[in-house]
Amino acid sequence: MNESFLHYVWMYKKFELFNLRTTSGEKLEIIHCGTLNPDSGPDFNFAKVIINGTEWAGNVEIHVKSSDWTKHKHDLNPNYDNIVLHIVYEDDQEILSLKLKKIPTLELKNYIAASLINNYTHLEKKAYSFIPCEKLFTNLLLKPSIGFTEKQFFCKLEEKQKKITQLLILKNNDWEAVLASVLAYSFGLKINAEAFEQIFMETDYKILRKQFSNLTHLESLLFGLCFNLDTYEDEYAEILKEQFKFLQVKYRLTKTTINLKFSKLRPANFPTIRLSQLSCILTQYQNLFSYVIGAKTLQQYIYILDDVQASSYWNNHYVFDKISSHNQIKKLSLSQKELIILNAFLPVKFAYSKSIGKCMDDEIISIMEELSPEKNTVIQKFENLGISFNSALETQAFLHLYKNQCLNKKCLKCDIGYNILK
Repeated sequence: MNESFLHYVWMYKKFELFNLRTTSGEKLEIIHCGTLNPDSGPDFNFAKVIINGTEWAGNVEIHVKSSDWTKHKHDLNPNYDNIVLHIVYEDDQEILSLKLKKIPTLELKNYIAASLINNYTHLEKKAYSFIPCEKLFTNLLLKPSIGFTEKQFFCKLEEKQKKITQLLILKNNDWEAVLASVLAYSFGLKINAEAFEQIFMETDYKILRKQFSNLTHLESLLFGLCFNLDTYEDEYAEILKEQFKFLQVKYRLTKTTINLKFSKLRPANFPTIRLSQLSCILTQYQNLFSYVIGAKTLQQYIYILDDVQASSYWNNHYVFDKISSHNQIKKLSLSQKELIILNAFLPVKFAYSKSIGKCMDDEIISIMEELSPEKNTVIQKFENLGISFNSALETQAFLHLYKNQCLNKKCLKCDIGYNILK
């Protein structure tokens, strides 16, 4: 038993509301439970109760045991002078200061259903392998939750918005530069995301932008910053090396260490291929930001990415100096396109819409409902519990739920936890 659970019980009136009596036998009626106070002071403000026919308005303090009032030294704190009701799970001790002020106490122990306590104990105490409610979970728990997926998804978007807003400050309010950085992070995939982003964070975007009119120039800059081109001998590497040396001198570039990883990646996702594809989209759309903001459907976003491909050298290469027997144009797959839309285009669109005060939520939701559901270990484990996912909107919602509530055991703030404890 803890105070967080009692807060939940009081706030949502999860106890027997009829025939309530205080510990001194007074009849108690609840008009309004008040609002939870996130700061110091009484737990709930602006509550209204009727005690023996007299209405009282003020604050409510909640403890597991009545003796906690003295233990927490509330009798010495003037912030607790306006208490109209002291709520406890167990009344283990008479509190003289409350008695003198005629502040009543409500003992909840006999008004809470045993099933509610048992379910909460299961969530709080029982061992689990994935999420606390895995043994209580059913699909029926989701049905009463109106707007559950949209609420969780927008919470996730708002987290991304905060990062993008900070990035906008660093980029001197240049949305094109922001988009390029977010796009680089997305093209890097999980393994090389930070390394790709590092290129666009540490290199003056004005220098990068000047290369957008020529694919070879942009590739020479990006590859030159990430690889030691002097170690490669084929013709393509020589072209990149010479151009990069020219750019180094012209812009006084200082080469930093950017560690790119190849292990645990399929060859099609090697950073060499992804850097070239990133170069392609930046040279194809030199005002890409306007296209991203202007697109209103999934097909319009797909169209932006349809012609993105690695330069011809990579048709039969995955790394420098090593010809592959597999010769193929390295275009983006549909799943790769959808990940870019999900992780770069839509978050930037959302952040921009909030910055100008123009709601684009319906457009974003409509696109999310068309995007394929993601595949990863967390989603697989939810599927093992019986959930079927029909879109990226739903998988994004559950990924946010898992990261922010399941991992932190915030069952009392979760829609599923709420329905379990009904």
